[in-house]
Amino acid sequence: MRISASLSTLLLTLGLLACGGAADEGATEDTTIVDTTAMAEEPVGDMAGPAGALSTPAWMTLDETAQTVSMDIRAGETEANNRWNFNGLYAGEGAIVVPQGYSVTINFTNADPNQPHSFGIDEPMDSYPATFDNPEPVFAGAISPDAATTGTAPNGTATISFTTDTAGEYVMICYIAGHAVAGMYLPFEVSADGSAGVRQ
Repeated sequence: MRISASLSTLLLTLGLLACGGAADEGATEDTTIVDTTAMAEEPVGDMAGPAGALSTPAWMTLDETAQTVSMDIRAGETEANNRWNFNGLYAGEGAIVVPQGYSVTINFTNADPNQPHSFGIDEPMDSYPATFDNPEPVFAGAISPDAATTGTAPNGTATISFTTDTAGEYVMICYIAGHAVAGMYLPFEVSADGSAGVRQ
C-alpha cells in the first residue's frame, strides 16, 4: 500500500509537471502568434502600401501647357543586369508615370556596346516570353523600329511619338529575344489625375 501511495504521489507530481510544461509551451505559442502577427503588419519592400513619391529626372521634360512629355531613354546605360536596362532601371525597380492624353516623345539610344535593344509600351504580363512574334503596342506608334527582330543596333538611335489615350498600368519592354524574360522591362503608368515623373 505504501508503494502504491508513493507511486501515486510520484505520478501525480509528474503529471502536474507535464501539465505545467504544456501550459508553458502554450504560452510560448501564443506569444509567437502575436509576434508573427505584429511582424506581418509591418511594411515589407514594395508591399508597403502606396508607391514612393514621384520625381522628375533630368532625362524627362513635362510641358503641362502643351500637354507633352519628352524622354531620353538609354538602353544599356549602365552595367546593371548585363546592360539589359532602361536608364539603369530594370525588372520593375522604377516606374515611369505620364498623364493621360499627353503626346509622348521618346528619344531612344542604345548605349549597350554589344547587344541590340528595342522598346515598346505593352500590357504588363505575369511572366514574359522568351520571344515575341508580332508585338503590338498599346498606343499607336509606341514601339521602336524592328522591335522584335533586329532592334536598334549598338550606338544606334530611334525617335517615336504617341498619345497616351487611356489611363492604366502598362510596361516599357525590350522585345529582343530573351531580354524581357531576363528583366528588361519597367512599369509605365498613365495617370488619370495628371501626375507625372519617375517613381523609384
